Amino acid sequence: MLIAIFILGICLVLISAYGYKLSSKSAVDYMMAGRSIGTFVLFFYVYFAISSTWTFYGFPGTMYNTGPGFHMFFIFISFAFLYIFLGPRLWAAGKMYGLLSPVQYLGERYESKSLQLLLGLCLFGFLFPYLGIQAIGVGAGLSAATGVPYWVGAVYMAVLMILIVLIGGTRAVAWVNVLLGLLFSFCFIVFLFWVASNAGITSLSEAARKVVEMKPGQLSVPGPINKWDPKNLFGLAVAGITVFGWPHVIIGTMQAKSITVMRKMTVGMLAFSLIFCGVAAVWGLHVTPLLVPGLKGSAADAVVQIAISKYLPAWASAMTVLAVVAAAVSTAATQLVVSGILASRDIVGYKSAASDKQLISWSRIGMVVAVIVSLWLAFVRPTELGLMLSNIASPGFAMWVPALVGGILWPRGTKQGAAAGTLVGVAWLIIGNFFYKPILLGFHPITIPLIVNVFLYIVVSLATSPVSLDTRKKFFDDMDAWLLKTQTEQREEIKEAPAVNVAN
Repeated sequence: MLIAIFILGICLVLISAYGYKLSSKSAVDYMMAGRSIGTFVLFFYVYFAISSTWTFYGFPGTMYNTGPGFHMFFIFISFAFLYIFLGPRLWAAGKMYGLLSPVQYLGERYESKSLQLLLGLCLFGFLFPYLGIQAIGVGAGLSAATGVPYWVGAVYMAVLMILIVLIGGTRAVAWVNVLLGLLFSFCFIVFLFWVASNAGITSLSEAARKVVEMKPGQLSVPGPINKWDPKNLFGLAVAGITVFGWPHVIIGTMQAKSITVMRKMTVGMLAFSLIFCGVAAVWGLHVTPLLVPGLKGSAADAVVQIAISKYLPAWASAMTVLAVVAAAVSTAATQLVVSGILASRDIVGYKSAASDKQLISWSRIGMVVAVIVSLWLAFVRPTELGLMLSNIASPGFAMWVPALVGGILWPRGTKQGAAAGTLVGVAWLIIGNFFYKPILLGFHPITIPLIVNVFLYIVVSLATSPVSLDTRKKFFDDMDAWLLKTQTEQREEIKEAPAVNVAN
C-alpha cells in the first residue's frame, strides 16, 4: 500500500510537470487555466474541490456520531443560484476587465482596495482549516489501514499537494481532479455495496431496524446524542445554501470557457448532490454503525476505512487509501490555487498592477504559507473532521456572502456596508466558536453571525453614499448589455455546431 501511494504521488507530480510544459507561463494561464475550462473538466474540478477526505471520512463519520441531521441536501440550491445568477456576471467581469478573482471584482465594484484586502485575508484565513482537513484525513486513513504513525500521512499529503500546485498551476490541477475524481467515485460507491454484501446486509430497511435497536436515535432527529435540534438544523441548511460562497467553488465561474458551460453545470451538480449526500448517508447511518459499533468523537473519522479493511481484501483497503489521497489531493490542490490567487491578487498585490512573474511568485509563496498553517492544524486537530468544516470553515466562508451577493446583484450596496457586515460577522463567529458560545444563542455557528452580517450590510449601505455612476454603469448596465450580446452569440454557435467536444 505504501509503495502504491508513493507511486501515485510520483505520477501526479509528473502530470503537473507536463501541464506546466504545455502552459503559456502567464498569470492568467497559471492561475485561471486561460479561462478555457469546459463542462466535463469543470464538473470534476468543482465536484472534487468539494469531495475530499471529509466526504469519505468526515461526512459519514459525523453522521455515525450524530445521526441524519447532518445533511447537505441544500447544496444543489446553492449551485443553481451560483451558476444562474452570480457566475455569468463574474465570468463576464473576467472577460471584459481582466479580473482574476471574485474578491478583485468586489474591490473594483465597491471602489475600495481596503475592502479587497479585508475580504482576501478573511477567505485566506478560513481556507486553512479546510486544507487541514485533507492532511488529517490522509493521516487518519493511512494509520487505520497500515498502522503507520498518523503524522506520516499528514506530512505526505502536505508535501504532495504543494508540489502539484507549485509546478502545474490551475490547468494541471483541473485535469488531475478528473483522474482522481474517477478513482474516488469508484471506491466510494462500489465498495459500499461490496462491504454490505460481504457483511450480509441485503436490505436497507432491515439494516435500519437493526441500527435503531443497537443505537436508539441513530436514524431520527435530533440523533443519538441530541445534536440536531431545530436551531442546529436551520444553521446546517444555511451552511448548505451558502456553499456557493466557498472560494474554491466560486472561482470556477471565472475559469469557465463560456456561459453555456455554467448552464450545463447546474444539471451536473444536481447529480453530484444526490451522490454526495446519499452514498455518505448510507455509509454513516446504515452500514458502519452495524459493522463497526462503539466509536466516538474523532475516532469515527476512520469508520469507513475500518469497515473496508475488515470486510474487503487487503488490496481494496489499499485502494481506499489511494482514493482518500486522491480526494484530498484534488480538493487541496484546488484550494491551494485559490490561496495563491488570494495572496497574489487580493493581499500582496491588491493596491496596484503587477507583472505575470510577480503574480505567479506571490501566488506560490501564498500556497506555501497555506500548506504550513494547514499542516499545523492537522497536528493540533482541534475537533473531528466533519465539525472542522461545518463549524469553522463553512461559516467563515459565509461571512463574505452578503458583500458578494450584494456587490454582484444590488447596485445600492456600499463598501462601508460590506466592511461593517464582514468584520462584525467574522468577529462574532470567532468569539462564539472559541471564547463565548452564548452569543450564538444556541444556534449553529453560521446562523447568528450571518444574520448580523446581512443586517449591517443592508442598513449601513442604505445610510452611506453609493459608488459612482461610472462604476455602477461599468458593473451593471455595460455588463448586462455585454452578457446579452454574448449569450445570443453562443446560442447561435450551438445551433450551428451541435456536436461539441465536452472535454474542451
